[in-house]
Amino acid sequence: MSSVAFAAGFGSVRQFNDTVREVYARTPSALRADRPVTAQRGTAADRASAHIGSIVGFDGGHSGPAGSSAPVPVVLRLAVRAPFDAAEVLRFLAFRALPGVEVGRTESFSRTLSLPGGPAVITLRAGDAGDAMVVEVLATDLADLTAAVSVAERLCDATCDPLEVADLLEADELLAPSIAAHPGRRMPACADGFEALVRAVLGQQVAVRRGIRLAGQLVEAVGRVAPAWAPEGLTHLPLDPGDVAEADLSSLGMPAARRRALTSGAVAVADGSVSFDTHAGREATRESLLAVPGIGPWTADYVALRGLADPDAFPVGDVALQRGAANLGIDRDRTALLARSEAWRPWRAIAVAHLWAASQQRPTVESSIP
Repeated sequence: MSSVAFAAGFGSVRQFNDTVREVYARTPSALRADRPVTAQRGTAADRASAHIGSIVGFDGGHSGPAGSSAPVPVVLRLAVRAPFDAAEVLRFLAFRALPGVEVGRTESFSRTLSLPGGPAVITLRAGDAGDAMVVEVLATDLADLTAAVSVAERLCDATCDPLEVADLLEADELLAPSIAAHPGRRMPACADGFEALVRAVLGQQVAVRRGIRLAGQLVEAVGRVAPAWAPEGLTHLPLDPGDVAEADLSSLGMPAARRRALTSGAVAVADGSVSFDTHAGREATRESLLAVPGIGPWTADYVALRGLADPDAFPVGDVALQRGAANLGIDRDRTALLARSEAWRPWRAIAVAHLWAASQQRPTVESSIP
């Protein structure tokens, strides 16, 4: 029961016991005692206990390194507000999958994580009706379960309130058709801020696919190897800022100035000059990023959007965003677009998701906007 408590996010056994008493009017021990006893129960429990103990490393209620065996999968249903298009989220993530660290397939998306208790893997799949997301967690230490689920929520933009977003954005007559067609659209975030920074620097002035290939080369050159139990295609753990800061990036096929920006950014994150902690404050993080040589407004805005999961982030300098605006008949001029976006606060990130989607479509209206 102690292991269940910590895996569920309780900070102490006392807190867990108090909550159980309040909700169920009995102690955790009494709850277990209330379960029906059958002839098979003891045998099944013994087998399950031995299985968990050998695979996850349970010892007196504590979990440890998994060794060469795979951890026991824990399958959960994420709490996501409807409407929600799980298939679209999976496509978004799969298109941007970081080679070695992420694998996107038709019906699932998987990635490795580096958590306090050790390496982990999460896999996202659409719920039966397609309007929910199921996450499977493989964790070295079950105490990391809450952290793993938190990443899954970031990837799904699970905290978004789509009805509130729609009420606001559909007031824009040119954005309204896209909102009506995709009322549950989300802006999936990266697993963490540093990964978003790497993607932004490598993606400067190149197509998305080219930036992802460069990131894959970086993972291959610098990334730490994933555990043997990781699913097929997941060969490496997420990039560590300290490793990137110390690496020789001369083999990466990109301008020297961009390599220097990547190194400088990694150094700043590793030494704490740039922090993606939510307590640091979004504006403070943006200012610290802009202080790093080679990192400009677009990079900082992209990190805010997908690294900090800022619901109001708006990278107005993004070419795809401007192209999507033009396709919807919205003036793509930066000044005009920024001014128009004021009416979309505080959900401009979702507007970005609609504009990015529109950038892949043919213009729906005739426009003289360049």
